[in-house]
Amino acid sequence: MGILLQLIMTMALMSLLRPSSAFILRSAGRSLLGRPVALKPSRLLLSTTSNTSESSQSNKSNSNDGSYNNDDKENKTSRNPRPGLEDDITPPWTFDLLQKKRSRRNNVVRVRQHVNPLARRFQLATILTDQWPTDVYDDVSSKPLFLDIGVGKGGFLLHVASQRPQEYNYLGLEIRPLAVQFAKERLQTNPAYSVPCTGHLDFVGCNANVDLGRLLNLYREANDNNNNTPLAMVTIQFPDPHFKASHAKRRVVTPELVRTLPQFMPPGGKVFLQSDVQTVLDDMRERFREESMYFTDQVEDISSYYPDNIIGIPTEREVSVLKQDLPVYRALFVRTETPFDENDK
Repeated sequence: MGILLQLIMTMALMSLLRPSSAFILRSAGRSLLGRPVALKPSRLLLSTTSNTSESSQSNKSNSNDGSYNNDDKENKTSRNPRPGLEDDITPPWTFDLLQKKRSRRNNVVRVRQHVNPLARRFQLATILTDQWPTDVYDDVSSKPLFLDIGVGKGGFLLHVASQRPQEYNYLGLEIRPLAVQFAKERLQTNPAYSVPCTGHLDFVGCNANVDLGRLLNLYREANDNNNNTPLAMVTIQFPDPHFKASHAKRRVVTPELVRTLPQFMPPGGKVFLQSDVQTVLDDMRERFREESMYFTDQVEDISSYYPDNIIGIPTEREVSVLKQDLPVYRALFVRTETPFDENDK
């Protein structure tokens, strides 16, 4: 009777403890009876499910936005950093990931559609050469700058720069390391782009909300006429929508980004926005309308949208959307005459 009672207590404890502990108790049960103990599958399933649930709850508690996915794995240390860990982290755009991926996957490279810009490694400043931008642009002093934020694999900017090489210097920013490395490779190896684009097009891997001000300031300092701010055109087209409400803070157009642009834009400079997701375009548009001192929406009615692509050359995403006969939502803002107030930084 005593042995039976001990066996019942052992099985009860197994349903509450971790599988590793259950294994130890199971061994103990064998020794108590002198023979193997037959355990019901339901008992083991209950133990595993219980621990899986506990692990899931633990992961969720480590997420600052109430959710957990693959993007957040890299962000866990940013919430609880170890002292001195910053010294061990290199900006993700530094590594040659493209060739590494190709060698592992038979020359097939898949670029992730989403990254978490709030993850710690994407909060690091990108590494530039000591001579940037004069080492990539032939003429910094007289040509205005065309900035594309979220350039992806670079198709749009490569087409624009190859067709209009004399109008601007072109700068494309992209946060996804593989995407920006693919864009750089297209520029360097494809004669259709490398010949007409070299000397007035550059792709930089970075987080725009971290590096934008530094990049534009370096470009302005390299300009011989420092009183002539060079940023003439900005495009933000089909950015990552980050659909979840808890992920909205990951979107690229932030109040800080909007307030950075007028510091470098002359009166008449343009900001062109596009998205196939109406709520995303509305969100970007509202950010710029909040800075009405510096930007004027060219469509006053908030329920209406700018009708055309002012560049005249569609992005790869735009081509795909239009082929499916789906709508594209647009907005155009023009820089006002108001000088930038340093107190607005």
